[in-house]
Amino acid sequence: MINILFRFLAIPVLLFTVTSSLSQQDRRFKGRLVLLDGNQKLLKDIGVRLVDQGSGVTGTDGEFAIAISNKAASVTLDLVNSNWEIVYPIGGKISVPKDTNEVVDFIVGDSPKTILTQALAKSNNEIKSSLSKLGVKQDGIEAALTEFRNEIQVMSNIKLEDLKDQIDLANKREQFYPVLTSAINNYINEAKDLKDAFKFIARHAFDDNEALQVLTGAVNSYSAAYEDINNKHSGYEKMVDDLWNSESKSSEVRDFFKYALGELHSANIFTLNLKIRDINDYNRGNFKGPKKAFKEAILREIESSDLQLERRLEELDNRAQVVITKLAG
Repeated sequence: MINILFRFLAIPVLLFTVTSSLSQQDRRFKGRLVLLDGNQKLLKDIGVRLVDQGSGVTGTDGEFAIAISNKAASVTLDLVNSNWEIVYPIGGKISVPKDTNEVVDFIVGDSPKTILTQALAKSNNEIKSSLSKLGVKQDGIEAALTEFRNEIQVMSNIKLEDLKDQIDLANKREQFYPVLTSAINNYINEAKDLKDAFKFIARHAFDDNEALQVLTGAVNSYSAAYEDINNKHSGYEKMVDDLWNSESKSSEVRDFFKYALGELHSANIFTLNLKIRDINDYNRGNFKGPKKAFKEAILREIESSDLQLERRLEELDNRAQVVITKLAG
């Protein structure tokens, strides 16, 4: 009886010993992926692996936590099925911090080889353009570029075929870039003109037919710019995907068009444009109640919408500058 009681009492002690032993052997290593260009929203659901330790997946903020041996002095991080590489720390290897709550940053981005190849392709095209402007004949330009590419191949491990592919992409990017930026700038300018037209002309359009025509013209000009990017934005997005091969840049372009066509147009400008109909109803006498009250109600709605549009245009401008700057690099 005493032996049975002793064994029964010993079970919790044994369980406590095993549990304590396991907890002493393991700890959680906390890390975070940081994209080199700062676009953290792209780092969700990225597979990560600590060599000889364990695996995990990043959350919305790029953070992850993986159990490691308590004896591990350092760890090496690998990205699983990702086009990015760990830029820093070198090779993904870093010392394990003493503080278990410390989050270690791993900076990721394009591989050095990719960056170098793209830079050399850009230099190739700049040399070509400069020689052409200086009056060098085509055969002379080609000879100079061939020598340039051959020297690059000797000096680096970049294959000539890879460099030529990047040169071809760089040429296509140079041709497409002004098309995209022109469409973006045209849309923004027309949206700004529309905002100004409602702000400064709408009040006069109730009793002045010429002012109404100017306001209607601004609406029509904006509508043409809107239809242009609404019809072409999918093609623009695909071209950026194909030519830049950068999820970060593609995401910025998609977000720009989503904001322009959604929050800016659908939620703001579309409603504002409907006020033309209200002004026409006013001029035709197609309304109920006092004329002055009807007019003032419309003007209050226009003023409110115009203020919202001004704030959203500032945001759209900022997004456009990000897109234009990143694609120019």
